[in-house]
Amino acid sequence: MLAKFLKSSIGRKQIVAVSGLLLMLFLVFHLSVNLGIYLGPHTYNLLAHRLEQLGPVRVVAEAGLTGLFLIHIFFTFLVVKASRRARKIGYAVQSSSAQRSLSTRLMPLTGTVLLVFIISHLIDFKFIDVNNTLLAVVEEHNLGLYGIVVNSFRNPFTSTWYMIAMIAVGSHLSHAIDSVFQTFGLNDGDTHRGLHKSSVIIGTLIALLFGSIPLYVLLTHGSLLQQ
Repeated sequence: MLAKFLKSSIGRKQIVAVSGLLLMLFLVFHLSVNLGIYLGPHTYNLLAHRLEQLGPVRVVAEAGLTGLFLIHIFFTFLVVKASRRARKIGYAVQSSSAQRSLSTRLMPLTGTVLLVFIISHLIDFKFIDVNNTLLAVVEEHNLGLYGIVVNSFRNPFTSTWYMIAMIAVGSHLSHAIDSVFQTFGLNDGDTHRGLHKSSVIIGTLIALLFGSIPLYVLLTHGSLLQQ
């Protein structure tokens, strides 16, 4: 039964939808923590410290998140591969690209951008020694994650790359949320139009909130290029 489900087109689409939804929930949680930077160095570092104190729970959560991410990529690849094969067979009845939303057409590009961004983001903020990283900008708070974030986003190239990635996040989420509704049958008439608008709003809002962080750092601490 499980093997049949995993090999079916609907089963694979549902796995992509559910895994994508769970990843989005993590993204919302991650955003809520990141927005703590507006509360100042002490509060932001305290939030980061509290997460570090979760110990084994955090390790298990990160392992589960990694597994979920890999599952999402793998089954997305299978779905896309099957979809392309079907389009070659039934090309005459496929919808034109003009009928597909921009976020749908950009999914391969935004997905690739996000994969590269996640790798670079982990290198910049996860695999780094927080306790031995000095913040030259705010001397009274010269240690901790706040310092790493500020030092990183004061570099306009890093900030620009981050904001480009957040545009990709918004576009990817808009399509992904819409796809979740369609996968589970919520794609009829007015209901679908309303859900589609909601998907765009949610994706755009999350992208704007994430993108506001490097702008905040540049406005409050200045650019490294100004020195």
